[in-house]
Amino acid sequence: MFMTKQSVDRGRQRRDLDELVDYRAYEGSWCSFFEESWLKPRLRELGYTHVRFFGGQVCDYDGSFRERVCELKREGGPVEYRVYG
Repeated sequence: MFMTKQSVDRGRQRRDLDELVDYRAYEGSWCSFFEESWLKPRLRELGYTHVRFFGGQVCDYDGSFRERVCELKREGGPVEYRVYG
């Protein structure tokens, strides 16, 4: 893959979500239940008032998410983007 300066900068802006929450501790499938019922509440406990998941791929063999992006925002703060998967 050809990396442009813009794609390199975007990669720096999207740090791994595990810096905030050890999502790898979850033992089930990484599906919408995982995001909405396990991951989102933990992020809200950290003070994020806006949490949204998007992008990525669904893995064929187990239906779990890969390379997802999490959009986070605290009240009055800037929007942050984290990746997981």
